[in-house]
Amino acid sequence: MMLTAIVALAAYWYWSPFLVVRQLQLAAQNRDAEALSEHVDFQKLRESIKNQYSDRLAVKFGHRADSDNEFATLGAALGSMIGKAVVSPIVDAFIRPDAVMQAVQYGRLAITEPSQRSSDTPTQTTDRPSGRSGNAPKNEDGKVKWSFERKGVDKVIAYAIDPQRPDGRDQDKFALVLQRSGFATWKLVGVQLPEMNK
Repeated sequence: MMLTAIVALAAYWYWSPFLVVRQLQLAAQNRDAEALSEHVDFQKLRESIKNQYSDRLAVKFGHRADSDNEFATLGAALGSMIGKAVVSPIVDAFIRPDAVMQAVQYGRLAITEPSQRSSDTPTQTTDRPSGRSGNAPKNEDGKVKWSFERKGVDKVIAYAIDPQRPDGRDQDKFALVLQRSGFATWKLVGVQLPEMNK
């Protein structure tokens, strides 16, 4: 009896992040913002997105901050500051439950006006506060498939699989980042934006 309980507990611990992704999907399908929000740390999620955009602008303005070139370092710092200043209010305004629902359902981050969002499957979603858009990576059944990677015991990354490029590099895929707190409590704390790696 004791052994069975230990095995069951270990199995629950192992599968708990995958169950959370499933709960996020169900909440998105049911348009249940309250249920979805239980599994999302919106503060960390927004910071994740802001940091990716500011880092991207830092690279565009100059080399990374560890560069030996002082002007490049200054450019990178300036780019990061501008990125945060421009992106922060946009991300704060648009990264809400309905945006996360779109991301979970369609494997892309849709940053659009709330009035433009609906429960219907979108033909296009926007990847960035201002930038290009593209088709969501849906499979034949209209649902996004996810592959999972564990990063230690406290972090799991769920990658959206593009059926047109199922063997694509993980860094080129949209991904959900989940972090563990407590024994088996997982929350969505970030996303990986593939365009930031280009």
